[in-house]
Amino acid sequence: MSKQRKTQRTFIATAAATAIAASAIAPAVSASSSFTDVAPKYKEAIDFMVSKGAKGINATTFGTDKEITRADAAIILAKVLGLDTEKAPASGFTDVPKRAVTYVNAIKKAGITSGKTKTAFGSHAPITRGELAVWIQIAYSLKGQSSNAFTDVSAKYTEAVSALIAHKIANGLTISKFGTGQNVKRGDFALMLHKADATKKTPKHN
Repeated sequence: MSKQRKTQRTFIATAAATAIAASAIAPAVSASSSFTDVAPKYKEAIDFMVSKGAKGINATTFGTDKEITRADAAIILAKVLGLDTEKAPASGFTDVPKRAVTYVNAIKKAGITSGKTKTAFGSHAPITRGELAVWIQIAYSLKGQSSNAFTDVSAKYTEAVSALIAHKIANGLTISKFGTGQNVKRGDFALMLHKADATKKTPKHN
């Protein structure tokens, strides 16, 4: 082999090794970077959601400021929790779109929701902050007391809201209002679920 050809082969091998090493340490491309509506405050949470299988409302928009329906919230929550969506028995709800059936079955089996009624899940209705608080509190077995003066939190939501406040998963909209009946937007859903998932890695409050 000529000295020139040997030099060329050595150069190519070295270049290839350098490229591989560089790719190994290069930062991963952010999933949220493909969406045009993700502000910095949502970036990490939406990256987390996408890593668990969540999708945007189209190829370039996550829908950060759009309300999230109960069906879509159920799909994402079941994916994040890694629930068995194949073996869960039928929920009995008659208003669940086909794409969400197995996920709703799974979160009902897990005891996270009992639906609006025995036969209605309320699939197409936006999920409220109060409803989401209950889902998250049950899904992550959260406990914790917090002192607050919210005037819009009924007994049905007290335990869940207190737990989310204690774990810094959510705050009130104002000093006196949690916003229990306010619809949740997809960006805020991502933030709350990302923070809730982080509680698995930190000690629970007593």
